[in-house]
Amino acid sequence: MKTWFESLDLRERRMLIIGSALLGVMLFYVLVWEPLEHGVETLRKSNAEQQAQLQWMQQAVAEVKQLRGSSERPARLARGESLLAAIDQAAKSNQLADALKRVQPDGSERARVWLEGASFDRLVHWVDSLQRQQGVHVVSSVFEAREEVGRVDARLVFEIGGGA
Repeated sequence: MKTWFESLDLRERRMLIIGSALLGVMLFYVLVWEPLEHGVETLRKSNAEQQAQLQWMQQAVAEVKQLRGSSERPARLARGESLLAAIDQAAKSNQLADALKRVQPDGSERARVWLEGASFDRLVHWVDSLQRQQGVHVVSSVFEAREEVGRVDARLVFEIGGGA
């Protein structure tokens, strides 16, 4: 091949060298530079999409925190007040003391409660006040309707901070 190249006229050799250089540059552009540039552009688009998704998630987190009232738990039991005392006091203030049949501790953060013939509306207000004011949440409940309209028997398990 060297002999063939040397047998060419000087002008033909120059044309062949220049053509080969141009072909090399074009091949470099098509096989190396263009795919790299396309990959970088794809990564830029992906990054922009990820940034948009991150921003949406951060807004969703802020909205969830706002809907919960704050990122922290609601008001806790008064210092030194036990869960059982808070349940009993809230039952009295919601006129459920007569329906409250049994309150049994279940560890330091839980209590089981039995009510019989309780007004369902008052029971709902009682549970709501325990949650909002004391940070005590229902983790399990069973209700049984009574023959008397609006009255129920209930078994509840409360937990300090269980729903936040």
